[in-house]
Amino acid sequence: MICDACFIANASLTGASGVRPLEFRLTRWFLGTPHNRLQQFDALDGLRGLAVLIVIGSHLSNYGLLPQPGLSGTGKSGVYLFFVLSAFLLGRILLARPLSALTAPRLWADYLLRRVLRIWPLYLVVLLLSWGLTTAGLPWHYRLDDGALLRHLTLRDGQSVLWSIPVEFVFYFVLPPLVLALAWLRGRCPPGGLVALAGLLLALAMWRWPASAMAVNDVRLGPYLPVFLCGLLAARIDLALEEALDRPRIWTLIALAAVAACLLMVPSIWSRLNGNAFDPALNHGWFLAHGLAWATLLLALLHGPAWLRRPFAWAPMRLVGIVSFSAYLWHMPVLEFVLWLGGGAWAVLGPALMLALTLIASMLSFLLFERPWRHVRLAHVRPASAG
Repeated sequence: MICDACFIANASLTGASGVRPLEFRLTRWFLGTPHNRLQQFDALDGLRGLAVLIVIGSHLSNYGLLPQPGLSGTGKSGVYLFFVLSAFLLGRILLARPLSALTAPRLWADYLLRRVLRIWPLYLVVLLLSWGLTTAGLPWHYRLDDGALLRHLTLRDGQSVLWSIPVEFVFYFVLPPLVLALAWLRGRCPPGGLVALAGLLLALAMWRWPASAMAVNDVRLGPYLPVFLCGLLAARIDLALEEALDRPRIWTLIALAAVAACLLMVPSIWSRLNGNAFDPALNHGWFLAHGLAWATLLLALLHGPAWLRRPFAWAPMRLVGIVSFSAYLWHMPVLEFVLWLGGGAWAVLGPALMLALTLIASMLSFLLFERPWRHVRLAHVRPASAG
């Protein structure tokens, strides 16, 4: 749920009077390039926006603000897209470096610092606010007493949507050895051997942490590891494809197949096609299927024709993606506030109000608790040439 894609703002938007118009300010505040970004994937900002919209749409359906069953049960699919994107973006930046650069301790110290600063400032605000409101006896979505606060701080619990925070943060510690292994194998292992190793690793992960044994909103990394691995492998494939000739028609077909797979995994669509009873939790354990589908769509967006990327590179969609972490954490309290106002009976107005308030809250949250940390790093690390 952490945004690593970027966009270069055009300074020519400054007005002739010397006063920057609102459009430029919004671009600079939300869509501008952080000084420490090494890659530029505009469309992936929008793909992250899609992820949080899937989560929100699922919860709107769960609370009756969208037609039933609608998108109920698809929230996990949106979170799995977050996981694929995180593994891809972080893995690609690191894998673009030579193995010698990846052995520098300062690189990994800087990596860890940046990961902490992207998760914990906002996460702490949400936890402490929730604990304070709970202690004061005030209504709030996240009910955290002293014990629950401690469990969340130590990543042993994840109430409501907070379950994904321990999963993603623990993955940050697993990623370095995986990246080092992939970098070491580069040039030593043929593509077929790499595919075989990837398949073996995925099989081992699913055997060690079977979906059938996972708890609801499980906070362990293990069950979700196949999803992250698909994102990391997509990063390696993307680097290998950089110098290959793009084939727009083939990538278009691949993108359509990936979209079809994602739609088939929507519980309401699956139940209608199969004639089975609707089960909102039907696809929650389909980790490999989600990982492969989202990773395939991601690669198709990057290597396919420009029209595939255009909807995701659209500025409003990118804005939602940039503030998606804040939107993910704040949308449930906003949803319950709209329901308290009576929004459940307002047809189209209820969901529209919820989305508007969530976007406003997320933009403010991003400016206050996320953006200030984007430029902080331990030391300057020169970008590596991709390859």
